[in-house]
Amino acid sequence: MALPRLLMRFMDWALNFDDREGVPEAIFEMECMICHAVSELCDNEGETSQLWALKHTGRHPTHREFKLLTETFWRVDPMPGNPFADMGPLRSLPRGASR
Repeated sequence: MALPRLLMRFMDWALNFDDREGVPEAIFEMECMICHAVSELCDNEGETSQLWALKHTGRHPTHREFKLLTETFWRVDPMPGNPFADMGPLRSLPRGASR
């Protein structure tokens, strides 16, 4: 019995930052490594999270270790010559992005 044949065609793709309108460059959140309290999520600037960490340490002087959580959005785009390039741009925004 012959095994079925599988033909795979490789296409060119590019991994890019998702820079569509409404998609933040990054979302920042700071987490205290002592009590695991977290700052509010903040789009496109980390200063608010940094200020939160300073205030948190001011209220809890032994809490001096933090983890910055940063979320960025990416997409895969078809390169010229890829048959999916003719499909047009993506329509939906990633989860967490504002509309």
